[in-house]
Amino acid sequence: MSATESSAQTQDIVKPKRKSFRMADEAAADCLFERLRQHQQRAPDSTEVARAITARINSRLTSHDKHVRQSTLDKLWNKQSGAIQMLLAILESSRDTATATYITSILREVLCLKQGKGKKCSVPIETSGIKKKETKKSGKENKVPAVKKANNLARQQCSQHFISINGTQVVIRTMLTTHSKRDGNVGTELMLQDLVWILASLAPRDPKFAMKVRMLGCVRTMHLILKGHFTDNKLIFPLLVIMKQLAKNVVTTSILIRDGVIATYERVLVSLGFIPTARLRLCLDAIDYFSKNKVCCMQIVKTGLCSVLLRVFDRWDRYEGRMRLKICAHILQTLQHLCNIKAGRRALCTKKHVQTLHRFCSQCPDEPEFDGLLARVCSVITLCLKHQALPVPVSSPASFNLNPILKGTNASWPCHEDEEDAANSDSKTVNSDLDDDGPDTDIEGIDEFPDIEFDDNDLKTESVEDTEKTQHIKSGDSSQSTLWINPNEREIEDLKKYFIYFKEFGSYNKQIRLVKSRSNSRGSILEDFLFSTSTGNRSVPSNLNLSLTGVLGNTDYENVMGPSQSPSFLQYHKIHESTSSTSNSSLKIHKDISKYSTFANVYCTISTRVRSVIPFVKVAYPDMMGGQGFNQPEPLNKMERSACRMKLLSCVDRAINPEAYMNETVYDLDQLCQSAVTPDPNAQKSFSAENICLSNTDEQEITKVNSFSSRLSFESRFESGNLRKVIQVGPREYELILMPDVNSTKRHQWFYFEVRNMQQGRPYVFNIVNCEKSDSQFNFGMKPVIYSVKEAVMGRPGWMRAGSDICYYRNSYHYANQKNHNKCYLTVTFNIEFPHTNDVVYIAYHFPFTYSMMMTRIWQWSLQMPTGSYLRAEPLCYSLNNNEVPLLTVSAEDTPSNPIVDREIVFLTARVHPGESNASWVMDGTLGCLLGGSIAAAALRAKYVFKIVPMLNVEGVINGW
Repeated sequence: MSATESSAQTQDIVKPKRKSFRMADEAAADCLFERLRQHQQRAPDSTEVARAITARINSRLTSHDKHVRQSTLDKLWNKQSGAIQMLLAILESSRDTATATYITSILREVLCLKQGKGKKCSVPIETSGIKKKETKKSGKENKVPAVKKANNLARQQCSQHFISINGTQVVIRTMLTTHSKRDGNVGTELMLQDLVWILASLAPRDPKFAMKVRMLGCVRTMHLILKGHFTDNKLIFPLLVIMKQLAKNVVTTSILIRDGVIATYERVLVSLGFIPTARLRLCLDAIDYFSKNKVCCMQIVKTGLCSVLLRVFDRWDRYEGRMRLKICAHILQTLQHLCNIKAGRRALCTKKHVQTLHRFCSQCPDEPEFDGLLARVCSVITLCLKHQALPVPVSSPASFNLNPILKGTNASWPCHEDEEDAANSDSKTVNSDLDDDGPDTDIEGIDEFPDIEFDDNDLKTESVEDTEKTQHIKSGDSSQSTLWINPNEREIEDLKKYFIYFKEFGSYNKQIRLVKSRSNSRGSILEDFLFSTSTGNRSVPSNLNLSLTGVLGNTDYENVMGPSQSPSFLQYHKIHESTSSTSNSSLKIHKDISKYSTFANVYCTISTRVRSVIPFVKVAYPDMMGGQGFNQPEPLNKMERSACRMKLLSCVDRAINPEAYMNETVYDLDQLCQSAVTPDPNAQKSFSAENICLSNTDEQEITKVNSFSSRLSFESRFESGNLRKVIQVGPREYELILMPDVNSTKRHQWFYFEVRNMQQGRPYVFNIVNCEKSDSQFNFGMKPVIYSVKEAVMGRPGWMRAGSDICYYRNSYHYANQKNHNKCYLTVTFNIEFPHTNDVVYIAYHFPFTYSMMMTRIWQWSLQMPTGSYLRAEPLCYSLNNNEVPLLTVSAEDTPSNPIVDREIVFLTARVHPGESNASWVMDGTLGCLLGGSIAAAALRAKYVFKIVPMLNVEGVINGW
């Protein structure tokens, strides 16, 4: 017989034996768990039986036979067996220390990864990308990873099941009992170790772990265990895992801080040393969470933990891999939290500590994964240094005179532009369709409404009440301004004024009839309002919230709406039933403009009539020419890491050594406003011919001989312009400060300014240093837009994207107000190479769309109406600076086959946020489509009545916010 045949026969004999052994072992395991079930059901008080069964299960889990261990684990992991529930019940009810020790040992083997108490770490070990040599033995070696993955998945599922059956609470209570009766017994210490490891495996998976620990009163117990075992290599790791989860909860963090956990962590950090291990990372991670509490920051400073953290950070170059990044990130986040208190900034702002941080900046590797660390280091440095305010006054020169409004009078707003218009205006009330005998008042139409009763006594009563109300306001009894009345407190007579915005539907009475006829199954606020009016109910529906009259109050309506809205004008005008188009504009800004004027002339005329907070000195060339782009896709900006890194380091260096830079003021709007002759603040600009019309001379400027100035010239005193101050810090580098919102010190985003005296082929650096948003689209590929006057003269007009080395980061300038004293501004920086020498170039955040451009476009549309269309432009209201807010009505003319009263109303509005000029471009395209001659536009006009407010925040757009 050969050796091969002998070996085969031996294997044939061994296999049945192994199979029979496994079957016997499984039968023994089943018998063991059946005895455990019977014990729990029949004799739960039998200590000896429970001890014997749990000891036997524990011995199987610690057996050298892998099959015995695995089969026992499978039984315990199986939810159907109910073994975990039985063990928890025995653990909670048993008074026997030995039984409890066996059960905790079993639970540790079941729940913790990589069992082997005291032999191996119970967490997965990172291989750091080291590739193992492939072996030719493809049998057992290839099965091991699959078995490990299956076991790890089973442990995770078992942990979730363990948490769902309140196993966490049972373990916590057992730990409290075990810790309270410590007697130096070896069994008790082993049991405490097992409990700590079990909780460490449950803590990351239980979202309510911290709350459970707190509710059971175990927070300070965990701290005591950490204090007593911070040098124990067997327990320090699971303890740090548990403490990290407690640090994530705000309430448990406060408890631990009051209990002196920071001093404990200082000792733990010193004992761990500077070796980059998972323990060090866990320790720093928990400190990071704790430092979000300001009281904790004070304790970090007092205990000297801040210096220890910087010593660990100073050894960053000795660490390797992702561990280095995590350790440094946790330390830097803690330092950023320390900068939120004055004591923390003082502790960090020492020469030694600043040198440590600056050394990292100069030695930081040029790799993408270090960019986040570099940004954090620069942020800590700028926060630590002496607070540096913006080099401009806190109050800006742009402000509204709100005194008349706050006093409840109408001395200066709104006002008439022409005294002649005011003299010609009628003094009748708005509800002239009820008490006027004119042909369009339709007083006879009252009899046509049997459901609406208009009693003469009611009308007289209302007139008396209105008179008393007016006298009460004039007497000054109420200190509350009549301009800020709650919309829910409006009177019905005041709300009746809204019918004028729907003149195409007829008079006030006809609109009541229309609403009643349309009231099918669905109701509306307008319906409730009109029906409450018709029934004489003077109460306003609680859900009525109308913003216009909430602003206007009970002021004289003609003063608010202007002379064009006098009763004679408010009378209903029927839409001509003909094939010609109808266009009607009652906007004063369009007064006396010739229909043969060019776009540029009309724009200059309208821009002259616009009221601004800071007087304009010119018209921007791009807006005067139409403000269009090239209408072609442009590539996004690709962020250059090296350039952004250099700019960030330059910002830090400028904060540390400001004397090394030029710091020469080039443009100062505050000084220009002070030096200018300031007229009477109560005087209003009129539209008389004596006013000098704003214009633009850029085309003449670019033809002049180049003087090759050493610095750029700036200007922003034009519509939507925004630039407050420019400081030259380098030969071709400038810091720009934007103007804030009027009557405010905040809101800096939009920019639009003019640049002159540049030289071709030389990159100029622009740093806008008072941005407020924590993030920007400049970080995601957006570029500023520029408009070259020379390019436009050469036949290539239009805005285009430009700029390189664009980045957005936090700088060293701090907020001026006390609430945000610890908050820094941010900088958007970009380089621009101008295409021509001695050019006039405009730079903006986005393609500008001004108020004057919108008014010019409305004037254009009114002259180019398609056949059968209808356009009405009227002022919705007036802004704080007495600029008109236009309301456009777009539809088709009224015909017998398609009456206008049958059409639905569509309401469109745009430009609530003035800095988002793209909304105006979308609205411009929408209006261009609706007023176009296409079949689709005609169908829309025939089906709907469009009510459009193309620009709500007109003051924000005009004044460049």
